[in-house]
Amino acid sequence: MKPVTLAKTILRPIKRALVGKRGSAGHEQDSETAGKIAYAKGVLWNGVTPTDFSIGLGAAPCNHTCLFCPQSVEKPSRAVWLDLDLLRKVLEELPEEKLRLNISSYSETVAAANLLPSVRLMKEVRPKLPVIMASNGTLFREEVIEGLIDAGLDHYSYSFDAANRRDYAAMMQHDDFDKVWRNLDRLVELRNRKKSQMKITTHIMHFKGVESDFEKFRAYWEPKLDGVVLRRVGNWGADELGLMKGLAGKGFVSAHETPQQRFPCNSIFMSMKLQYDGNYFPCVAAIPAFDRHLVPPLGNARDITWMEAWKRLGAMRRAHLEGRWDEYECCRTCNIWSMWDDMWFKKDGRGGVPGRFHLKGVEHAE
Repeated sequence: MKPVTLAKTILRPIKRALVGKRGSAGHEQDSETAGKIAYAKGVLWNGVTPTDFSIGLGAAPCNHTCLFCPQSVEKPSRAVWLDLDLLRKVLEELPEEKLRLNISSYSETVAAANLLPSVRLMKEVRPKLPVIMASNGTLFREEVIEGLIDAGLDHYSYSFDAANRRDYAAMMQHDDFDKVWRNLDRLVELRNRKKSQMKITTHIMHFKGVESDFEKFRAYWEPKLDGVVLRRVGNWGADELGLMKGLAGKGFVSAHETPQQRFPCNSIFMSMKLQYDGNYFPCVAAIPAFDRHLVPPLGNARDITWMEAWKRLGAMRRAHLEGRWDEYECCRTCNIWSMWDDMWFKKDGRGGVPGRFHLKGVEHAE
């Protein structure tokens, strides 16, 4: 399954709020500028500190081999899980509010051996921070899900990914469509029976030609859930994995066109990730238990604090602000930056100094 970053939240585009009507060229420019500023404030609402922090609970051979996931290229050789003592250290270093915790496992999260203890620990140490869990929906373990609800899980992000049985079986390389449909209904029933405030959302990946099936899917689920989204599809950080090529070979072509003009990646200004081994990483493109991933770690939580890791990410942020993303091998072919709309303004450099991207009216980390 895919990590959530907003994640899985990290990758969901927020619609830009355009201000005013477009008339003259000058007014059109004012409207576009205001729209970019409003969008940026919605994305980077926490200013110089992250809005989101992703926690990878572990890595294990997944029960699916989804074409959009690196597990279709190489599966972990064994199951490994995040140490709870280390998790406690990290949690105690987090701000007490204004941060979302996005949790997943590089496998099906409901099967993670440390899932319930981890959520309980999060709610014990940082009770004001909302916890969002990603799941591929193939498992419905009532005692586990009831435990998550009782522990205070705030948001269950249910990755349905395909809106019909044919696409589901081809994309996931396993026909669990009916099971996942039933499990989502059971999840809603259990949530409602326990009178829980936990939000449940689901999404379909936006490949060309899925729009009609998505509308039928949404018509069924929207009355029952807190959100049904058609999500942009990216390349998990590197064309080298061949995921997009493999998907296209099966008839799944992303409906999202990567803009020709690149701009800084919003992700590194709004989030970072902790992996099961304690290493901090800049972004979703860091693949757990995958030897060939290109993303350099920021350091290990055993040795540095959470805020020190965020400050270390500043070097990559500054490189992006100066258009120097190609200095990072992991950024060269990544298109995750384009999962968000363009909110950046740019001044051309002079005297050999690189042009610098900036935001208007929005405080952000550097």
